[in-house]
Amino acid sequence: MKPPLTLPSSWPLWLRLLAIHFGLWTLLCAVAGLTTYGDAAHHGDTRSYWQMTFGWWCGYAVMIVQSALLHLVYLRRPQWLVTTGRLVAGYALFVALCWPVAMLGLALRRCVKLDLAPTLPNAWHYWISMDKFEWFVVFVLLTMAYGAVVARLLWRAHRRHADELAQARLSLERQRLAALRGQLEPHFMFNTLSAISAMVRTDDKPLALDGLERLGDLLQYALTSSERDWVGMDEELAFVHHYLDLQGLRFGPRLRVRIDGAHLLDDGIECPPMLLQPLVENALRHDLECHEDDSDIAVTFARTADRLTIDVSNPISPHAAPQAGLGIGLRGIEARLRLAYGERASLVTARTDGRFVARLSLPWAAA
Repeated sequence: MKPPLTLPSSWPLWLRLLAIHFGLWTLLCAVAGLTTYGDAAHHGDTRSYWQMTFGWWCGYAVMIVQSALLHLVYLRRPQWLVTTGRLVAGYALFVALCWPVAMLGLALRRCVKLDLAPTLPNAWHYWISMDKFEWFVVFVLLTMAYGAVVARLLWRAHRRHADELAQARLSLERQRLAALRGQLEPHFMFNTLSAISAMVRTDDKPLALDGLERLGDLLQYALTSSERDWVGMDEELAFVHHYLDLQGLRFGPRLRVRIDGAHLLDDGIECPPMLLQPLVENALRHDLECHEDDSDIAVTFARTADRLTIDVSNPISPHAAPQAGLGIGLRGIEARLRLAYGERASLVTARTDGRFVARLSLPWAAA
């Protein structure tokens, strides 16, 4: 969000800093004028609130310049802020140099107030005779100025470091996601071309040509979706339908897949691309490719509160691979879920009632 009041960027840095510190010290003087105005009026002082505030400002004018210079020095030399020892040394040097000058400025201001000539002898005489509490007040104000400047700069440095770290992590996560996508697409291509090669081996050229045409449609989605971080789950389901159409050319009427709850996707839930197809492919590989009967694959969408659950299941065949469900596609899904959702999404596989079930659980909203 843009701040309500900004200084012109064309101003030199020193002038912008001076304007900022002028505003902050003026606010402090306004508060000080408010606290003393009531007491002064009670003792017969007829000066207005604005006169008293201006008096405070004149007394602190030197410290306004000093705090602005401190800010400028630390901006030019940020390495002086990196260790506690340097901060302590900087504080000691700042107070040692600025406290006498600030006291002199305050004494000269009081000379004017008392109708004395603003000379060094008069200022010195007033300085050594003034209440020692004023000495302490100037010391406290300089300490506050130093602390405020350092705290502001350290906070900005911490935020900048956090932003840089977040950007580095984001870049790394994107690289990992790109690597996972690059891993997934050759895996998908290999399995799909294997299906088409099976058609070629049966010497069914029209079927193989139809398969190649459908493969082109699948690749178009795979390539376009790989450039996006999020796609609609309804698009993913449409991609699965096209994939099943292609597999239907190979397996014919043996391929039977039930899809329930697809109407829930009309609400527009989004997910990372190529998330659903590997689950269906895994079920198909461990069903149809393990026997000669019809398949019994079920895809079920369910919504519970603010979560979408997708179950993809197939019967467990005695001839199934010993680690069914642990292929490269499912490992890729688990990794991409962690990148996209953190701990808010999960993929769980289980054997239940003679079926292998892969359950994908996603938050309804991605953010």
